[in-house]
Amino acid sequence: MYLQQLYLLGRSTRDAEVLESKEGKQYAKFSLAINEYYGKGDDRQEKTQYYNVLVFNKSSERATQIKKGDLVLVDGRPDVDAYISKDGEAKASLVVFADRWRLMK
Repeated sequence: MYLQQLYLLGRSTRDAEVLESKEGKQYAKFSLAINEYYGKGDDRQEKTQYYNVLVFNKSSERATQIKKGDLVLVDGRPDVDAYISKDGEAKASLVVFADRWRLMK
């Protein structure tokens, strides 16, 4: 048995959207920004990592509570979404299929 599980705690970069798939299933979509700090004093640097989060099933209806800037805890399965941009460049983004999520207000 194999397991991929990812826990994220970050700020929502936009309000959650509730959408419908081609198959007619409802899902919610939002993104998280997670800041990482390293170094000390004047050498302290910040790196921000962005994750797209998809929520399916009944939990997707509640996702409309997520607003830009909210602190959100996500538990889910990571994946990579590879695509070709409009200018023909190969790109990829990190996606998390959320099993559970929670607002940390």
